[in-house]
Amino acid sequence: MTKNVIAKYPSEYIYLEKIGGDETMSMPQIPENKHRPNLHDTIIDLLESIALEEMSLSHLLSAEAERIQAFVGKNQDFPTSSSTNEILCFNKTSSNLLDTIVMKEWILYKKLLAALEVLHKIHFCRDKYDENG
Repeated sequence: MTKNVIAKYPSEYIYLEKIGGDETMSMPQIPENKHRPNLHDTIIDLLESIALEEMSLSHLLSAEAERIQAFVGKNQDFPTSSSTNEILCFNKTSSNLLDTIVMKEWILYKKLLAALEVLHKIHFCRDKYDENG
């Protein structure tokens, strides 16, 4: 069996293994790192990443609202004299963006629930350990 590195990322190596003439991809191997964050730091990083993504999504929504307002006009008079087809196309692109943002919000919500569940388990286990002392 021979191993060849096919991809190297900052935190993992993926090997292509040759086993009996067939090449298969091995499981990622994460090299040891002396400076791995503890669980508390990881949860803080997760919460910070959620907050940053939420801020990015709010900027996208704001930009889309401005784009819609510019297209429709302040008096809803369509200053660009858009055709029905152009309005429908514009509506479709706005709808697609909003669908994407809603899906991203759902993913962030699940990420937040997972982080909170880990926090709950940490506190529950610590309280249980303190009670049994």
